[in-house]
Amino acid sequence: MFSLNLPYYVLGEVITCLLCLVLSVNILTSFSTSEYRHRLFLYADLSTFFAAFINIASVICIAYYKHLPLGVATGVSTLYFIFLLMPPLFLSSYALDMALPQSIKKIGIILNYLIYTVYLIIILLNIKTGWVFHYDSQLGYIRGPLKTITYITTVIYGAITIISLTLNRNAMAKRVYVVFLLYPLLSMLIMSFQFFLPKVILTGTASFAALLLTYVSIQSDLLDFDMLTGLMTGKKLIKHIENNNKKGFLYVLSIENMNILQNNMEISDLNLLLLDIGRHIQKCFLRYSYHQNTSRFAGICNNLEELKAYHKEISDYINTKNLSTENKILIPMDVYYSAVEIHNGDKNSDSLIDIINNLLSKAIMDEDHTLRICNQEVLESMERKRQIAEILKRELTLESKQFQVWFQPIFSLQKKAFTHMEALSRLQNTELGDIPPQEFVEVAENKGLIEKLGFVAFEKVCKYIADNKDLVKSISINFSVYQMVNQNVVASVLKTISNFGLTPSSIIIEITESLFIENYALVRDNMIALAKAGVRFYLDDFGTGYSNLSSVLNLPFSTIKIDRSLMLVMEDDDNKQRFVCNIIDTFKDAGVKVLVEGVETQSQNNMVKNTRADYIQGFFYSKPLPADKCIEVLKNQSVNKE
Repeated sequence: MFSLNLPYYVLGEVITCLLCLVLSVNILTSFSTSEYRHRLFLYADLSTFFAAFINIASVICIAYYKHLPLGVATGVSTLYFIFLLMPPLFLSSYALDMALPQSIKKIGIILNYLIYTVYLIIILLNIKTGWVFHYDSQLGYIRGPLKTITYITTVIYGAITIISLTLNRNAMAKRVYVVFLLYPLLSMLIMSFQFFLPKVILTGTASFAALLLTYVSIQSDLLDFDMLTGLMTGKKLIKHIENNNKKGFLYVLSIENMNILQNNMEISDLNLLLLDIGRHIQKCFLRYSYHQNTSRFAGICNNLEELKAYHKEISDYINTKNLSTENKILIPMDVYYSAVEIHNGDKNSDSLIDIINNLLSKAIMDEDHTLRICNQEVLESMERKRQIAEILKRELTLESKQFQVWFQPIFSLQKKAFTHMEALSRLQNTELGDIPPQEFVEVAENKGLIEKLGFVAFEKVCKYIADNKDLVKSISINFSVYQMVNQNVVASVLKTISNFGLTPSSIIIEITESLFIENYALVRDNMIALAKAGVRFYLDDFGTGYSNLSSVLNLPFSTIKIDRSLMLVMEDDDNKQRFVCNIIDTFKDAGVKVLVEGVETQSQNNMVKNTRADYIQGFFYSKPLPADKCIEVLKNQSVNKE
């Protein structure tokens, strides 16, 4: 009955109060309030709640001023005006903190607070001056000459935000820019309804609408806590490392067979498993517990003794879980552990994560499920990889003398001579000496240089053919998955061939079966386009994977390279030899040539000669040779023929 007699419609403010409480609970349980930006968002939400709540109280004072002391009514309405401009203050500061560059961010936020300070002084002085409002014992609530100050200040906040964002729109994501542009426009739109319909109270609603827009579009993407486990996210771990000012140890648990678990467990059971692991991590590392990604958990502790104790507790739990017959884990978790010390002032999260990744990679390679802690050997290995990466960045050019292409001649059983050769990348005579291919290729893959490495090697091959056209008719070269799935690979290869004045038939591209199995459609399309232009293809390392023969035969391979492992199988007994011969016969009958690689002894050579193979490659005939040495071999071969 009391609310029905109110001269204003306050339902929007009531709903705003309830929604603000819900949002504040969500903020407190989903974000770390140690983050300044999150605190600003929380302050905006809480001030919106108080502004809406006190607005309702102020409306009651206006309606029933005759039943209240005028001082009480004035005090309540003054509080309303104080809280009314807090949401725009905090939301505008939030927008500027996220969008502005560091150099002018503080200036923008200080300006925001100065505007509010001026506004606050006017509101406090209003108690004596009545510039904004006052109460009359007969007439009740009376608006003063500065009655529009709230609208004007809101517009000023909106204008500052819009101008600042517009001037810096190229320095932020388009999505962030659009959302922050909509926020003041939405607030001012709702406030304009309030201005023209003064009986409908929407001041809290205007602020909450802006809050909700910001939360749904941006703030929810910045969650500090993982909803599944309740632990802080990987992004929060990085922030903690970068804001670190004390020593400690970063501990990481990695479930390497997560994909297999996902395919063999009910999603509800897997979620319960991850939740349980998260609880054990949190039990040990308390508030410094993180769910880095689906398969990784992390924690930060103070010293080595804590680290070892926590690891024992967690690894014992994992082992118990794997061995238990009562749980629903059909396949044991394949878990590896690593840790690295965080020193005072460490700010480089990438470096620490690289160390962790390096430790885990070594543990997985060695199938070592014990805790691996970073030591001097790991640091030296990482430093070597960093130096190799720098060498690659410097030397991956056509003119480089250190990044070389060597060649291994390929022997034709029909022509009894070397007819072509395979190109092999080498990194020679660097400040680290000669670097093995498997080492620099791994670095290139990890540092995003593998595609460039492949194309520079291809350019060197083309130049080598062009410089030695009388002796070199064709060369095969391995292409990585990164090259073959590149949308521009066809145009790039053909352009390079043309630039060196070659015919496409002089180039043979070798790819492994794993490459086209994982990216079949795209690789097939690129292969067909290049094959139509005249480029030939070899299937490399046949016998090391699980190729579908129909897939192999449906692709434009001119030659299949039988891996050394199958050649070694032939030495075991006659049955296995016949098996490999049948494979070779299958390809020959399909019109595909066969090259056997890895031949090193006379007996192996004799075995291969007794098959229908076309080519032989291996140390028995020639090791990989530098470019000039390979030319000498071909010249001597020509002389001997004559």
